[in-house]
Amino acid sequence: MLFRKGISMISFDKRALMIGAAVLGMGVLDAAPAYAQATRTWVSGVGDDANPCSRTAPCKTFAGAISKTAAGGEINCLDPGGFGAVTITKSMSIICDYTEGGVLNTGFNGVIINAADTDVVTLSGLDILALQSNPGTNGITFLNGAGLHVRNTTIKGQGTQGISFTPGVGKTSFLNLDNVVVQDSGTSGNATTGAIKIAPGNSGTATVTITNSRVTANANAGLRLDLTGTTGTKINAQVSNSTFSNSAVGMLIKAPAGTGTINMSVTNTIVANNGNNGVFGNGSGVSARFATTTITNNGSSAAGVSAGVTAANSAAVQSYGNNFLNGNFNNAAAAADGAFSGPVAQQ
Repeated sequence: MLFRKGISMISFDKRALMIGAAVLGMGVLDAAPAYAQATRTWVSGVGDDANPCSRTAPCKTFAGAISKTAAGGEINCLDPGGFGAVTITKSMSIICDYTEGGVLNTGFNGVIINAADTDVVTLSGLDILALQSNPGTNGITFLNGAGLHVRNTTIKGQGTQGISFTPGVGKTSFLNLDNVVVQDSGTSGNATTGAIKIAPGNSGTATVTITNSRVTANANAGLRLDLTGTTGTKINAQVSNSTFSNSAVGMLIKAPAGTGTINMSVTNTIVANNGNNGVFGNGSGVSARFATTTITNNGSSAAGVSAGVTAANSAAVQSYGNNFLNGNFNNAAAAADGAFSGPVAQQ
């Protein structure tokens, strides 16, 4: 009798454990899944942001993937899609070189970088687009971080800037652009808008490299380096193998007295067909040197005072003696190539 009673008690205990496990299992199934951050995540045009952003279960948007991507990690595009605007607050990469990585940003910013001082962000293979009839704000906005690499990317239809690079007071940051197209950006009648704007804050330093890029058909300045209103600020810029065309001004380099310094070198580049000035250096803080660069067909009969090269207010816009400066026009003269402010000896 005691033996049978013991068996009965054991069976009861087993049944209780099984029921408890089943209840716990139901609770686990009902709970939302929690995913650890991965070093590599994926987005797809047919993905879902409720997924873990793995290759077999990709997310739908960059914004959905970024919270599941570890600092220093990478988001990849699995197949073509429009993956939406995103704000990046940590070191990471978004790489979509082998398929369509679309960002449609009508009425707002496309990609915002506002990361820590030591963070580096890489963007590659993106198409950041808005309609000219309903433009975006900025295609890419850099507010803070150690630096930004942008490559193999097209930016069109932005109302303020294609790329706005404005690290804050006392910050040191770099911008590298390689094989980047900025087109149809800026707003006519608002001279502060355009294609690429570099404007660090007080006592800040921006180091900028632009290679193999095309900046064309933008309102106002194609490339604007501007220290207006700052003190103790520096821009170090190198431009090579690029084209700045069909905008109002190809390159505007502005460092009024007392603001800071802009040191710039331009090689193997074309500045052409801009409606007003090709290269306009303004201010005693400007030191720009040009080599093997073609500056032609800038200005027009309706452009007012314009020139291929202008050096105003003690700006130093110098030539290594091997540039091509001709065929520029304005309404005051048959030809207005302007002139470099002086030569630089080749060594």
